[in-house]
Amino acid sequence: MTAHCYLDLLSELAITASHSRPRVSNDNPMSEAQFKTLKYQPDYPRRFDHYDHAMRWCNDYVDWYNHVHHHSSLEGFTPAQVFTGQYVDIARVRQGGFE
Repeated sequence: MTAHCYLDLLSELAITASHSRPRVSNDNPMSEAQFKTLKYQPDYPRRFDHYDHAMRWCNDYVDWYNHVHHHSSLEGFTPAQVFTGQYVDIARVRQGGFE
């Protein structure tokens, strides 16, 4: 992905090449940020006892991440609030417009 012709193609398409880790073709900053959030959870087990343990923990984590965790990049809203449109009413209440 760092080949000269590839970068030329990106340039022709007006796409800026972005690699947070240069010369790594499979870099995905969004996935890596998600993985870091997961790994830094206080209850993240260093090892899972078995597959079901991992599935239960990950299901709980995804539920927390989408419905409880307030994201700074989403102006303090949860992904679920943004996805469902609830953030509009919540923002109105935050700003004092209780209409």
